[in-house]
Amino acid sequence: MAKTSKPRRAARRAAPTKPTITSPVRPTTPANTYTSKPVSIDFAGPTHRFESADLQILDIDHSQASYEGRVFFNNPKANAGTPKTLDQGYAGSFYIFGHGGCFGDVGHCEINEKLDSYDFRDSHPLQPTQARIPVTAALKQFAKTNSKISITVVPVVSAANELCDTKNVFHFRQMRFLTYDA
Repeated sequence: MAKTSKPRRAARRAAPTKPTITSPVRPTTPANTYTSKPVSIDFAGPTHRFESADLQILDIDHSQASYEGRVFFNNPKANAGTPKTLDQGYAGSFYIFGHGGCFGDVGHCEINEKLDSYDFRDSHPLQPTQARIPVTAALKQFAKTNSKISITVVPVVSAANELCDTKNVFHFRQMRFLTYDA
């Protein structure tokens, strides 16, 4: 009987490799802080009456790492080790639960506008968010002796993976004070 050869199998193509993502960890290098130019707080002086005040931060990017944003008044040198006390200018904190970078295909994390007013689909999950930080005590304290203050935000990154930029984590469009009368 003649010997028959076995048909050769086609060589398998290797699947495209995806980056290996490890469990999120706390970064060892601090994130960049943001300090505003001095802003007027004449509206909060002792002769003005307001019951409470918030600092509102609009259009915060939350596509990267998770972090606590510590807000300080008149302390541009504040960092993650600065005590959270009024005498250090601490006014309050906000927390961002980050998405940890983009895991999808190209274009997956691009935010598209709604096509028309009758588009009732939910907005994209990466639409910018906002934060409101109660700053009443700090604002009243600083308004006693200052007509202007600088606002420093210190991002303290709590968890990040290889896809996150942990140095430049805090991005926003606008900040403003909101005051409420009794």
